[in-house]
Amino acid sequence: MKKIGRSGSSGPPPPPEPPAEAAQPAPPPSGPPTSGGGTSPGGGSPSGPVKGFAASFRDAVQRKFRELTGQKWQQATEAQKRAEATRRGAREVARRIERLTGKRPAESTVRRNARRNATPKGADQDRLNRQAAIDRAGGVKPFATKAGITQRRATKWRDSGGPILPPGPEGEAGAVSVEFDVTCDIFHVGPKGKVTPDYHRRLDNNTEPLFGDDLIVEEPDASDFLAAYASEDNETLRSILGDQLAMKVVSYWPGRPGRTVTVTIIHTINVR
Repeated sequence: MKKIGRSGSSGPPPPPEPPAEAAQPAPPPSGPPTSGGGTSPGGGSPSGPVKGFAASFRDAVQRKFRELTGQKWQQATEAQKRAEATRRGAREVARRIERLTGKRPAESTVRRNARRNATPKGADQDRLNRQAAIDRAGGVKPFATKAGITQRRATKWRDSGGPILPPGPEGEAGAVSVEFDVTCDIFHVGPKGKVTPDYHRRLDNNTEPLFGDDLIVEEPDASDFLAAYASEDNETLRSILGDQLAMKVVSYWPGRPGRTVTVTIIHTINVR
């Protein structure tokens, strides 16, 4: 089971929102460096946005930071490790852009674009986002292992996009089975369209109408959900899970239709 903390929400904007969370505390000294985009660092799970050039650069830098192992780097200061990770991350991102555009930007240009969250001209940001997902997982092999797919399929998805899941029997669209335990806010639509919030509800696989069964997520959401699970993209997990719970769980409860679900905390989740 994977425990995932709170940072963001899913669901449509009209219902009222609970009070905003307090700002995240500063990272501990041993944490990975921040990127030029100004987002907060984290272990495998980013606390800032997971898409965009700033996020792509941040995830590359964090991966390089985690790869600074061995006696040399154990003896290095925090500032030395941060500087080296940033240098290696900028070099790696420049190399990736060269593969996409045929032109290698200067590392200073990469850092400047990250600060501005501006994708370099000619680069495919969707492709960079998929690479960032693999960076957060630690590489193709751990990403593929967590997603339960082959490394070849993970590489194909990184390079070309499309569904990450292989087709089901007889060419059917792929699907994933989800075990979950979440806290969420449920918004009930009453007479004359009045919305009544039900905050901090705990839902899991024992909730009606699942009664112990897995939650099945089909394409076109299944591939995005699996990629988010493998890369610990908590924001996307909560967003898709909220939509799925609205469609496949709370919509079967007695009362007026039209309930929506905002997942606030994922306590445990397992995808297969």
